[in-house]
Amino acid sequence: MHHLVLGTAGHIDHGKSSLVKCLTGSDPDRLPEEKARGVTIELGFAHLSLEDNSSKYEIGIVDVPGHADFVNNMVAGVGALDLALFIIAADDGWMPQSEEHLHILTYLGITNIIIALTKSDLCEDIPFSIELLRDELQDTPIAGAPIIPVSSVTGEGIGKLKQALLEKLPACPPHTNSGKPRLAIDRIFSPKGAGTVVTGTLTGGDIRPGDILTLQP
Repeated sequence: MHHLVLGTAGHIDHGKSSLVKCLTGSDPDRLPEEKARGVTIELGFAHLSLEDNSSKYEIGIVDVPGHADFVNNMVAGVGALDLALFIIAADDGWMPQSEEHLHILTYLGITNIIIALTKSDLCEDIPFSIELLRDELQDTPIAGAPIIPVSSVTGEGIGKLKQALLEKLPACPPHTNSGKPRLAIDRIFSPKGAGTVVTGTLTGGDIRPGDILTLQP
């Protein structure tokens, strides 16, 4: 069994959270404000199990905000990804936060990427939308990334997207124990009576009670 972390990326209102819910059955938006505004503010989380004839994958999904005001939260969410699901709406195309999120993924060295062309039910000419997107991406590190048209409303393309994930997952480098554990913190909260609690993605080894940790930066 392989345990991996997948993160979303893309412009606001391109359907990142809706696609995660369609894939997993779990709504990554938890806050009342997020549900009222229809905008992801904090990082959201979901779980997806996939398997083929030879391997089983347990995938933790980190859903990130697309709004420019919450880019810091986006950066916190993609610090330890194995794979990114880049979301681009078929009816909108390439947008400012699409560009910004691609720069962030490139800077962090995340090149194992699948593009989900969402809202395919709202687009009359999907092949033309894909052609426009290929032109936009031709000089970028993800020029050759697979583009899968999907609709979170009708469910169209979800099976093909899961298959594309299964084809990409073996290319993710295996997690190794280097003896130098690192926890990329993505959430901090303070439950009553428990003090400060952090959550994140642990790589490089294990952390046990009594270990002395260094907070950086």
